[in-house]
Amino acid sequence: MSELQAAQWQYDNKLPPEVSETPQELAERHWIEEGIDQLMRGADYMFQRRMRPKQGVTQERFAEAVDEFAMGQLGLQGASKSVLGRLLLAAHFKIVSEARSAADELMAVPNTDSVLREIAHTLLKPLVKDGLLAQAEEAE
Repeated sequence: MSELQAAQWQYDNKLPPEVSETPQELAERHWIEEGIDQLMRGADYMFQRRMRPKQGVTQERFAEAVDEFAMGQLGLQGASKSVLGRLLLAAHFKIVSEARSAADELMAVPNTDSVLREIAHTLLKPLVKDGLLAQAEEAE
């Protein structure tokens, strides 16, 4: 019986295999995470490569993507018909807790923060290669 318990303990405490990232994957993940943090703080995440126009994700574009997600959630079951109005009123009257509550209800997800971060990730992912090239050009 003790061998069975030992085997069970070893199985229960087994760690998942380590994920090995290449230096390129690590740099890409870091660049995207930095951009997500910037967007979540309310700042644009912009860069410019030599001889090319500025690129990146602005707060306006991030807000549009969040709006698209929220509007898609609006018709789902669970959100009250007054949630958007309550959100606007709470923001107007600076009732932060009610605004947060209405925003969470409108998003209709278990963790609003993780969804916002995922939206930012989706916007940044296509720009990662140019963003890293811009950093390398700037470092030269």
